[in-house]
Formats: sequence, structure tokens, C-alpha cells
Amino acid sequence: MTMRDHSGNGAPRKARRVATALTFGFALIASAGCVMQEEQRGHLMADSDVQQVRPGMTQDQVRGLLGTPDTSSTVPPVTFYYISSTVKGAAFMEPTETSRTVLAVYFNQFSTVDQVANYTLKDGKVVNTVGRVTPTARGDKSLIEKLFKGIGKKQTLFDPEKQ
Repeated sequence: MTMRDHSGNGAPRKARRVATALTFGFALIASAGCVMQEEQRGHLMADSDVQQVRPGMTQDQVRGLLGTPDTSSTVPPVTFYYISSTVKGAAFMEPTETSRTVLAVYFNQFSTVDQVANYTLKDGKVVNTVGRVTPTARGDKSLIEKLFKGIGKKQTLFDPEKQ
């Protein structure tokens, strides 16, 4: 025959164990969201494929080897661009680009490969595509001016004195 503790102390111990297990479980789930994740984006190319691109190859041969380019130039000389990047980030945080590779295949006037260039994140520059600001007719209005725009001197569409 076994002896049982009938003093009522078993229930609080069990509740404490369950609370500890739940707390540990929630902490484990919450910390899983903070794990850094790495993601490959864009065109994935093997180094061996890139090394096979040689001067004199046609555009179709390059497409057959590397696939359709991510983008190409619109003005001569024709250039194919194959772009790939690696980003790292945790859940709910803005991802950071850790590496970027742009393979540029330049073609000559005969549509054969002239040159192959490989650019990295170090070669890139941040370019402001909108470098100018168009001014408004009256300039920028403050919040107060916007809120109280209808109060004060009334403006008419046609000035009766000028007619």
C-alpha cells in the first residue's frame, strides 16, 4: 500500500509545472521569430555557367546557357543583365541586402558577345531617380493654414473691379 499526501499540496505543484512548461513553450515560439533568415533573390547562376560565356557567342547561345536576362538595355550596344542578391532579416524587420551580383553581357554590332562584366554590391551606387522638386504655385502650406483655409478673406473666382 502506498502512502498519499492528502494535505492538498499536490495541485499547486502540478499547476506550477504546467505554468513553467507553458512559459517555456511561449518563449521558445517567440524566440523562433527572431531567427535571422537568409534569402536568395533574382537570377541564380552557377559559376560554371558564367565561365562558359565567351566572346563571339550569339544572343541565343547566351540565353540558352544562362536563361532569359532579368533586363536588357534599350539602346545600343545591347546588354543582357542577370541580377541576383542575398538578403538577411528577422521576422517583422526590414531585410538587409548583404550581397548583390549583376552579370552584364555586352554585345557588339554583330550581336555577338563582346565583353562580360561582373558587378557586386561594392560597385553599386545609390542613385536618386527623382532629383528635382516641382514647386507648387503658393509654396508648401503649414498644417494650420490647411486647417483654417476657409476662414478669413474670401476669394472670388472673378474680381468685379477688374471687369
